[in-house]
Amino acid sequence: MKMNFKNIIIIFLVALLGSGLGTFGVMSLYNKDHGGSLNNNVVVNEVEYTNVEKTDYTKAIEKAYETVVEITCQIKTSSSGSFFFFEGGGSTSTSAGSGVIFSSDGYIVTNEHVIDGLVSEDTITVKTYNGTTYGAKVVGYDTKTDLAVLKIEAKGLPYASFADSSQLMLGQDVIAIGNPLGLGLSCSNGIVSALEKEIYINNVYMTVIQTNAAVNEGNSGGGLFDINGNLVGIVNAKKSSTMSTTSVEGMGYAIPANTVTRIINELITNGYVKDRATMGVKVATNSSYYTTDGVLITEVIEGGSAQAAGLQANDIITAINDVEVQSYADLSKVLDSKMVGDTVAVSVLRDGEKMVFEVTLSAASR
Repeated sequence: MKMNFKNIIIIFLVALLGSGLGTFGVMSLYNKDHGGSLNNNVVVNEVEYTNVEKTDYTKAIEKAYETVVEITCQIKTSSSGSFFFFEGGGSTSTSAGSGVIFSSDGYIVTNEHVIDGLVSEDTITVKTYNGTTYGAKVVGYDTKTDLAVLKIEAKGLPYASFADSSQLMLGQDVIAIGNPLGLGLSCSNGIVSALEKEIYINNVYMTVIQTNAAVNEGNSGGGLFDINGNLVGIVNAKKSSTMSTTSVEGMGYAIPANTVTRIINELITNGYVKDRATMGVKVATNSSYYTTDGVLITEVIEGGSAQAAGLQANDIITAINDVEVQSYADLSKVLDSKMVGDTVAVSVLRDGEKMVFEVTLSAASR
């Protein structure tokens, strides 16, 4: 059959139109079956996520998140060495930290340095996960362990479950939840990088958990949780590059939960740590008085152990039980290993003469 050129063109156009309609029909059918739409020849899938399976992290955060609070107050703060105490700077300012609820009736644990230099209890504000705000009172605090307990008037609050921090393992998954930069609650994950890590902050040695979970200003007092959502530590510091040209990342620290449990019980009962062994002296670091050895006694407490043993102001402590003492941190570390009632041999320099005194340690007073 002969066809002229006009017929050929018509057949070609009809075929082309049929192909386009077929493609459109196929795409329409696909979109109908798959919940998508056709936009500028691009398939846009409108996926509705249902029955999404929760991960271990999701479950842990779900359990722990509501137990963490934001804390703000008016304070005077400072920084110490290359370790950065999160809240602070200058004279009176707003401290933005975190805390963890540990009882349904409103007891909260945070860091002592979050409220250090507190202008007034009236300036403390606690904000829970759902946006409810409360005023708070200071129940007690302990500078040596950097822990404090606050109390808000509330009932039926979600509260944290404490894990046995002695059972932590290197590499174990952990989650930090807090109020970084004062911008509200958020979470970061990491691992346990080191156990029983000894760090030196503000003239005190502390034994802490190290983690690479991201922590920043405002995380102070927040929780470090395990993958089951149980509290394993209270975040209190990070290694900072503020005083150094060295870049530092992923070195955060938390006070172990077992330490937290012991201290908060003391703070609730006494307002301070009552059973801590002390010599009954006030001291200054050697750098303050340009001494070449030991720690200078600036005051002997009336009625204390040191006075009973014969120690005097201006004595320089050089050793305890033959353990050399070169700084307040050294002295603190030795005393932390002792119990109330222990007797120690305190070596001192008095007017250039070496002397040794037997001091029976007593309990710290408020």
